[in-house]
Amino acid sequence: MSTRPLSGVRVLDFGLLTAGANTSAMLADLGADVIKIESGAYLDPFRVVGKPDDNDGWWNRSPQFRFTNRNKRGLALNLKDKDGQRVIRELAAECDVVVENFRRGVLDRAGLGYKDLAALNPRLVFAAISSQGDTGPERMNVSFGSTLDATSGIAALTGYEGEEPRISGMDVNYPDQIVSLFATGMVITAVMEARRSGQGCFLDFSQREVASFTLGEEILAASADPSRAQRRSGNAQEGVAQQDTYKCKDGRWIAVTLAVADPTLAAFCAGRDSAAAVEVLLAKSIPAALCNDGVDVLRDKALAGVTLARDDKGGLVKGLPYLLDGKSIDIERAAPDLGQHTEAVLRDLLGYDDQALRRLADAGVTSTTPNMGEI
Repeated sequence: MSTRPLSGVRVLDFGLLTAGANTSAMLADLGADVIKIESGAYLDPFRVVGKPDDNDGWWNRSPQFRFTNRNKRGLALNLKDKDGQRVIRELAAECDVVVENFRRGVLDRAGLGYKDLAALNPRLVFAAISSQGDTGPERMNVSFGSTLDATSGIAALTGYEGEEPRISGMDVNYPDQIVSLFATGMVITAVMEARRSGQGCFLDFSQREVASFTLGEEILAASADPSRAQRRSGNAQEGVAQQDTYKCKDGRWIAVTLAVADPTLAAFCAGRDSAAAVEVLLAKSIPAALCNDGVDVLRDKALAGVTLARDDKGGLVKGLPYLLDGKSIDIERAAPDLGQHTEAVLRDLLGYDDQALRRLADAGVTSTTPNMGEI
């Protein structure tokens, strides 16, 4: 029996890509029983984005999907089908949390929104993650990390003086990453309150607002000095004498921050290998560090099991950004194949027998063959 902090918490997971799926993954890492809902009619897009080949079963081999869906059970249910919707309602009655980041209104139109499910289970914590939040004139806007970088104010601050604003793009998707950290903490807090009071709640997460929240000091400064609106300064920082990246003799770059400007720093770095330059600077109490890329991070044994970990199939997965009693992430199961645990979940939680399972399968409700379309 698991003794992890969230053991006994059950999550109905409609989370997609990073924002939703990583929220539920971190809950799973802490011991929650996370049941990921997909169907042949609507896959998590990461199964498609990371498509490795055209061979049968390609949808189960995406590295991107595996990265953010470890420690979950997979259940295939078509949410367009009335029987699929009925099964979701039955599952919601047995769960503590719902996580979703569909377009606004998708679950409401299927009769599976917060009001519908809370009527069946008043202690349910419903976490809705969206680009603009659940209210307001832009709630129906389709957004990506790039557009959220733009609307939050991040892009306006990113780049060099005189150049265009910069976006983090699909390789980083910064707003998606940070909202999952905020959402995980708030879900845990809401579950604690629901268990104390017996009353769940609706959690409304706007990725744009979370991203803007991280710029609070800059927004405050802009309110006092409107001319800051178009100010980009590359690696330089107001109030810091000298801060930049410098190329070293071995071709690698290092980041350095100086309290007192030194016009010889670039030449100093160019004449030394990166590790040696960092060592000398640190010995002088000057903040300096290597600029790592993905390969460098993989080679850093100090990050093993923290920033990155491997599942039981040897695949890389995202680690936890903290240690709990000195321990990092524990991968109990790799990311599920599409619908891998459908029968087990429906038998164990809802008591379905062979006949009931066969009826759903014959109607295509639990199909695990992709027949992709919009939900």
